Amino acid sequence: MTETDFKNILPQNIISYRKALDLTQAELAAKLNYSDKAVSKWERGEAVPDVVVLNQMAALFGVSLDTLCSGRTLKKSSGAPFSRKQLLISLMSAGLVWLVSTLLYIFLSMGLPDASCLWMTFVCAIPCTAIVLIVFNAIWGKKIIEFFLVSILSWSVALCLFLSVPHDKNYLFFIGAVPMQILICLWHLMFIKCRKKIKQGS
Repeated sequence: MTETDFKNILPQNIISYRKALDLTQAELAAKLNYSDKAVSKWERGEAVPDVVVLNQMAALFGVSLDTLCSGRTLKKSSGAPFSRKQLLISLMSAGLVWLVSTLLYIFLSMGLPDASCLWMTFVCAIPCTAIVLIVFNAIWGKKIIEFFLVSILSWSVALCLFLSVPHDKNYLFFIGAVPMQILICLWHLMFIKCRKKIKQGS
């Protein structure tokens, strides 16, 4: 591969993989600690990122450095393998939360004389699972998924408080979750509008 071929191929690959992850130039730049202007220059072929940045991009896109720099541009069907890998890692991490909850339940059941409330370990595992999935989704997921995960987190925390606080008005925790859900919806809508403006600018 000649230097000219490399400079023609790399920008197309960066664009293809960035769009496959549903990232704007600004979002990719933020993940690489660069400006969106730098990403724009890379995609126009006006500049070439150094090897360190290329390695970071390859890891972010879930491909090898050779694939990123070669003529094998991303096709719509080729994004599935590393998407499945990322999904598997997320699900295994969420499963780890439930494994810890199960082990905690078992050991506490054997050690405590009254284990009637230990089922709460599984209820508390719901918001913990949501937090783990939110973290992984922030790395390679989409905002629509984050919307549902944050909603699950909000309502599951309310459920934990409702079940753990002995009070005749503990249902108020669910009422408190309502404005939180409204704020989540408004935040998501605002993000969509901002993203559309950024994409129009890109």
